[in-house]
Amino acid sequence: MALTDDLQQFTAEAEARFAAAADPAALEAVRVALIGSNGREKELAKAFAAAPPEDKRALGPVFNAAKQAAKAAFEAAKARLSAAAEDQPVDLSLPVARQRAGSIHPVSQVAAEVEEVFASMGYEVADGPHVELDEFNFTRLNIPADHPARDHQDTFWLDHPQHGRGARLLRTHTSAVQSRSYPRLKPPFRRVVVGTVFRYEAVDATHDNTFHQVEGFLVDQDITVAHLVGTIRTMLTALLKRDDIEVRLRPSFFPFVEPGFEVDVRLTKADPASRFARWMELLGCGMIHPQVLTAGGIDPEAWQGFAFGLGLERLVMIRHGIADIRVMNGADLRSLRQFGAGTAL
Repeated sequence: MALTDDLQQFTAEAEARFAAAADPAALEAVRVALIGSNGREKELAKAFAAAPPEDKRALGPVFNAAKQAAKAAFEAAKARLSAAAEDQPVDLSLPVARQRAGSIHPVSQVAAEVEEVFASMGYEVADGPHVELDEFNFTRLNIPADHPARDHQDTFWLDHPQHGRGARLLRTHTSAVQSRSYPRLKPPFRRVVVGTVFRYEAVDATHDNTFHQVEGFLVDQDITVAHLVGTIRTMLTALLKRDDIEVRLRPSFFPFVEPGFEVDVRLTKADPASRFARWMELLGCGMIHPQVLTAGGIDPEAWQGFAFGLGLERLVMIRHGIADIRVMNGADLRSLRQFGAGTAL
């Protein structure tokens, strides 16, 4: 039968051409020509289908054997080329490509530690939107439209401030999460917020227009300034990882707390010429103002609380001895690479 001869010729051709393929492109070309969807095998299948029924009984095993032989020849050629590609000669005189391990940004490192420290003290970690409403960023925090504290924060407005409580702005402090939290939470509660804030400030060694703030607030019964001081000391001891931290509180004014305090720190073992050997303002804090609690639907006669906020970058600077805050948002990778795993300045 002529078809038998064609099948035998197809088998021999497939074995020879697949064995001769010198690269993957040549192998693919042979595959398409012989066993592809429109290849030689397809034509033989049509001829087999058209054969008389009495011939198919004898032709069937021959046809199947031809297909299996072609497929086996293709797989063998593919394995041969793959092994050859993996066995390419290696020039041992070439320099090794350096693998530079990445590192977590120092601010992100300390932010994670802040959350861990406060979680161990029973605080819930929370955050809010970066684009905030005037109502939550100012009004509910006892900062009305004519309050001078607004001018001090040099705000980035997205709407005109005359639009009132509905005006949008980039939040200037994480205290906005306080005012958002009060109507939704039933005392007692304690929360910590670590997030980005924005202020229109001149950038220098200690100020930036985009930075991170840690905000902690607690509302419970019979809360005093002593609880606030104890929380701050616990936080600084755990995060700064130093045994030479000296802390002082100075009376200060913040519209959303009464009384309010500035907390300064200095390092007694620092080089006398270093700025860290002198008192440096680190955070503001105080007892939550009764009007702020009232605006959040909390009875200030039954509940008291404290709140504090600090710039996370300043915490990082003290911990690592960094003198310029611009390192944090700068593009100089030489600075950030010093903060790889297990590394500190």
